[in-house]
Amino acid sequence: MVNLYFHTNDPSKRKAVKWLTGHGIEIHLRNLEKQPLSVTEIHQLLTLSINGTDDLISKRSRETKKLKMDRDTITINELIAAIQTSPHILKNPIIFDNRKLVTGFDREKMGIFIPQTQRQLELSTLFQKLKLKSNHHGNIKLA
Repeated sequence: MVNLYFHTNDPSKRKAVKWLTGHGIEIHLRNLEKQPLSVTEIHQLLTLSINGTDDLISKRSRETKKLKMDRDTITINELIAAIQTSPHILKNPIIFDNRKLVTGFDREKMGIFIPQTQRQLELSTLFQKLKLKSNHHGNIKLA
């Protein structure tokens, strides 16, 4: 099961949902405006993020700019409080399971949620299609 947290129903969120369901991945959706994150959940997201707050906080959002947070002086407790009261400071969507986290929609990064056996099968199928297509047109022959 993959969790997808969002605060806006923007194209990135919709693409991520479509991509995950298209790959047969079960997802749990959560609107952070309606169900704000707890302190424990924010700690969990920070633990999963490779680059800490850079992975989670949207520097370009109006909410982040309005809060005028100084990255060098803000405490973790102040950041947590800001996330709880203003979920729009978070990147959208936040997609994670118990080991991996991705923010936004990036096809290449999303692949980490596909089980390895399924990735290998998809890659094998793609190579077969390429092989058939190239042999049919006589342009490229794969060994």
